[in-house]
Amino acid sequence: MIHLDTNLLIGAEDPTDPHHITSREVFAKPETFACSSVAWMELLSTPDTHPLREAMKELLSGGIIPFDEAAASLAGELFHLTGSKRRTRLDTMIAATAILSGAELATTNPADFEPFIPHGLNLHSF
Repeated sequence: MIHLDTNLLIGAEDPTDPHHITSREVFAKPETFACSSVAWMELLSTPDTHPLREAMKELLSGGIIPFDEAAASLAGELFHLTGSKRRTRLDTMIAATAILSGAELATTNPADFEPFIPHGLNLHSF
């Protein structure tokens, strides 16, 4: 299973987004896709000018994975282990959800997530 970071979710529905082509290439793969509820919240925080939100849910056949107590505990641990900053708090939450799901995380910003690799995160390579 591949969890998608917010940038790929936004890129998939917005043809003007710089990550649109990469998003479409990722979704063309014969994989099961999911995202954390944190990434989904970030997508929903963007202007809802795209009628593709419901179609996006169908592409996420692995679902929108809840950020639960176990994910909160791991995200807090990752935050401290990696010396994260406040601006990266959401990234720790997304990483924790992927780790606990045993999923790879696909992102166009791998540098944001590389600190979590020694702690169990598998980044999906393009």
